[in-house]
Amino acid sequence: MDNRKRVAAVIRDYMARGRISREQFAFKTKLGKSTVDKLLIGLFSDRTLSIVEAHTDLPLRAMLEPAAQPALSGSRGSIAPNPTGEPSIAVLPFTNMSGDPEQDFLADGISEDIITALARLRWLLVIARHSTFVYKGKAVDIRQVAQDLGVRYVVEGSVRTSGRRIRITAQLIDAVTGKHIWAEKYDRDMQDIFAVQDDITEHIVAAVEPHLYAEEGFRASTGQPDSVDAWGLVVRAMGLINRMERRQNEEAQVLLRQALARNPGYARAHALLSWAVWWAAHLRNWSPDSETGRRDAAAHAQDALALDPSDPWARMVFGLCLSTAGQHDGALIELEAALRINPNFALGRTAYGWALIRAGRYDDAIAQTGRALRMSPLDSFAGFYTSVHGLALLAARRFEEALPFMKSSLAAFAEYSGHYNQLISCCGHLGRIEEAREFIAASNRIGPPLRVGEVREVLGKFAHCEVFVEGLRKAGVPE
Repeated sequence: MDNRKRVAAVIRDYMARGRISREQFAFKTKLGKSTVDKLLIGLFSDRTLSIVEAHTDLPLRAMLEPAAQPALSGSRGSIAPNPTGEPSIAVLPFTNMSGDPEQDFLADGISEDIITALARLRWLLVIARHSTFVYKGKAVDIRQVAQDLGVRYVVEGSVRTSGRRIRITAQLIDAVTGKHIWAEKYDRDMQDIFAVQDDITEHIVAAVEPHLYAEEGFRASTGQPDSVDAWGLVVRAMGLINRMERRQNEEAQVLLRQALARNPGYARAHALLSWAVWWAAHLRNWSPDSETGRRDAAAHAQDALALDPSDPWARMVFGLCLSTAGQHDGALIELEAALRINPNFALGRTAYGWALIRAGRYDDAIAQTGRALRMSPLDSFAGFYTSVHGLALLAARRFEEALPFMKSSLAAFAEYSGHYNQLISCCGHLGRIEEAREFIAASNRIGPPLRVGEVREVLGKFAHCEVFVEGLRKAGVPE
């Protein structure tokens, strides 16, 4: 990630944390929408940055100054690869900055929790604490540590306490180049130390995981074609399926099928292909036959589980397939299993919340989808997260609360008619008929004309069907 992309990432983070849409940001900064769209992908002028800085207090222009990078030389210029060639990471003991040795347990506990949570990501090789804690209390060279442990990535951080407040910093480093991939600071009240540890660990892991996907995907895609094995193909696909666009989904499916042609017994390839196929079938206009697509997705998920019963992606997709078929008990069992395998699986938690909505457990669904949003606020699937959270609130008849989440989904992914349909129902319940009419027209431009009867047929197996249909009727959708 170059400096311009870092600036764009900081601005997206600012907007996500404040739940500010692109339209709201354009209004606040007096920049045009097209300028904001370019800004968010790293295309901007110095004048644009100065305007954004004035409205956000973000030190953006300083981030464009080149940082001096020490040259790599000698034995530190390369990292000893681990035997399997998997992406690998070490979490160094967090530094206790409080000046009180009694607080060491807190720094150690945070480090150990992150190691444990990362270890649940089965695609990632994580160095055990017994190896990393050798460096406790020592001034270390990150690249030397990485060479000693045979890892590509290192997480390091610090803990500082003052009275009942705690500040924790963490950063993810590419140990080959010394590049800082991600960094964050957390300030919390320390009323319950175990709750604080859980909260910090969850946020760090949720933030680190997508960066690892992105970095590994880039590294694999820059290799020569004849050096890219099945693993490299899957890593590249993993980066693509983390996006919501149709072209990336199709490219991911091609890569995953190539990986399976090379290694038919590759469980993760089957699992990720099951998700790519399921997502395309769910969006309907991406797939010529949604029903066949769902069957193919279920078949790949079952193939993955036969090879590796603890793959969370396969559990998630199989659970979604059962949920769509109205087999709610079986769906919840599969999705709960996915979260036991990887509790930091934000997409899986959203899928679990969706299945809970369909099963009629609305309060549980709101809790799960809300937690997913907190875990991964910058996720490229955030439009899906806000959509399902909004649907949970709609199902619970909390219409005023649901509306902003549904509008956020539309801003993130306007090519999906389902987001419009949810908004239409919500506006119908709130008596916002003029708004609903605009959304009806937009939905009809994207897909077939919206009809109450067809929606009832699609949602007939689900507990929230009647409240959804009731809103459509109130909005004036024809039968």
